[in-house]
Amino acid sequence: MRIFTACAGDVVPYAQIEEYVLKGAGLKIPAIIIGEAGRGRQLGVLPVYGASPGDHVEFGRLEQTSSGRPKLVVLPAPEGPDALVVLRTPIGFRGGNSHTGDRSGWYCSGKIDWERTPCLDGVQTPKPLPAPERCPECGAEVNITYHPFPGRIILEGMIAQGAAGRMGCGKQLVAVIQPGTIFRTHYSGRLYGRPSAHYYFYDGEKLLSATWEERQLADIW
Repeated sequence: MRIFTACAGDVVPYAQIEEYVLKGAGLKIPAIIIGEAGRGRQLGVLPVYGASPGDHVEFGRLEQTSSGRPKLVVLPAPEGPDALVVLRTPIGFRGGNSHTGDRSGWYCSGKIDWERTPCLDGVQTPKPLPAPERCPECGAEVNITYHPFPGRIILEGMIAQGAAGRMGCGKQLVAVIQPGTIFRTHYSGRLYGRPSAHYYFYDGEKLLSATWEERQLADIW
């Protein structure tokens, strides 16, 4: 598999290997590490065989340890079309994040009056993309719906803010992505002008990223 790391729209074609200490055994192993350690947080560790801390690994094969957990074996070239993507997804200040598939439609929760609800208040009604800013039936704001995250999740981690993660928290993932797949990372909280979401497309060789506005402007994937 090809290996990529993605963080808020930035993509590099490798994963950086870090050192993880097995405290009970007193050993140090090379690994891909996501998330954080501590209260309200979760550290995700993917052992890597054939690399050293500080290396940039571009290709690998997923296998299992003797206990059935995933491990990555470094290869000199990709063996198949899939990609292993390390999603170091951030969160906004006092916010969170989410991982989804591409847009699936939109629905409106507005009402014209108290007698009838032509927009099916709170019920998903998929309509052609791109979605309008306002519902053409009642003028209320629309809510976008999304497909489930399409990748096969190998590892999860959790980052957080504040004691025990009470100010905000969000997941980071390591996932296998097939060619032709579109997925999305979303960030909530105070973003200070940064985009609230990025879309990614794996074409079989590269992992491309864009905001929704950039996708519409360039009419790409």
